[in-house]
Amino acid sequence: MFPGKKNPFSFTLSLSKFLQARLNVLIFRFLPFHTSRLYLLFLGKIYYNIKKKEKSHIENTLRDVWKDSRSPEDLDAIIKDTFRGIIAHYHEKLFIAYNNLPNTLKFLRKSVQLTGEEEFKAALAKGKGVILVTAHYGAVEALPGALAVRGYPVTMILRFQTQRLKESLNKRAEPLGLELMDLDEGNVFMQAVNALKKGRILITECDEFDAWRTSKQNPVKFLGQQFDGDRTLEILHKRSGSAVATALMHREGQKKFTMNLKTLITEEDDHRSVSQSALTVLDEAINKTPHQWYQWADYGEKLEAEEERKKKLEEQSDKGYSESVEENTISM
Repeated sequence: MFPGKKNPFSFTLSLSKFLQARLNVLIFRFLPFHTSRLYLLFLGKIYYNIKKKEKSHIENTLRDVWKDSRSPEDLDAIIKDTFRGIIAHYHEKLFIAYNNLPNTLKFLRKSVQLTGEEEFKAALAKGKGVILVTAHYGAVEALPGALAVRGYPVTMILRFQTQRLKESLNKRAEPLGLELMDLDEGNVFMQAVNALKKGRILITECDEFDAWRTSKQNPVKFLGQQFDGDRTLEILHKRSGSAVATALMHREGQKKFTMNLKTLITEEDDHRSVSQSALTVLDEAINKTPHQWYQWADYGEKLEAEEERKKKLEEQSDKGYSESVEENTISM
């Protein structure tokens, strides 16, 4: 192109906004489940052919994490399946938000099986609500609806990528008694505490890295790395006295899913780290099926930020040591 001029054809849309374009919303109102998935896979290929840098970032993150534990052949398969999983996530999001409502409700009832439900029900019956921790894993978009159609009182904290999506999901959620809480609006923490005090299930995600309120007093291990952990879940558990459970939505095949409920903490005086307990469950799931986690781009940024932080600490330490040596030399 011309020197000093920006490329007029630069593509700036994120994957989320590209796939949630108005035309796709209209198409999802009538396309069957399998046909709409093939359509979105086609759009995904177009997107990543344009956004090669973004694609490479995800591939590099996957290779960095698994290079020592997976064969080159396995790693190539993981990378291929991960991109299909990313698109599958958006397909499920659009299908649940915009497809014919009776079809969506039927899908949520018939296609999702639950495990660990008995212990989960016992924790909820105590009346103090349950902090249900999930992640950007599998068919998470179906999680709140699958619980709500079974009569569970559900509140979920989430971030909407488009106003159109927010309006559609809120309209569908209301008849089910499902409360959707916008992460970017109001005092979300107090709204969350109030929902738990009403005995509701509060769904939140443990891998929203850019929303973590980190604390050195709450270190966590995840995918072989150690980070300053998020203290939000710890404060929420302490403030509410609620039980803590995890829920991961495993894709088992076409239009077949399993919601694995795992109750972790049921007593107020249980002082185990909530964030570490949840991340351990997620870590185990990712090690078994890494392609079902679609947070690899953000995790790559987290790793880069952590590397930069450690580098600065080393530089400060080296500088402090040099100044100390210089002072001692002068005093001699």
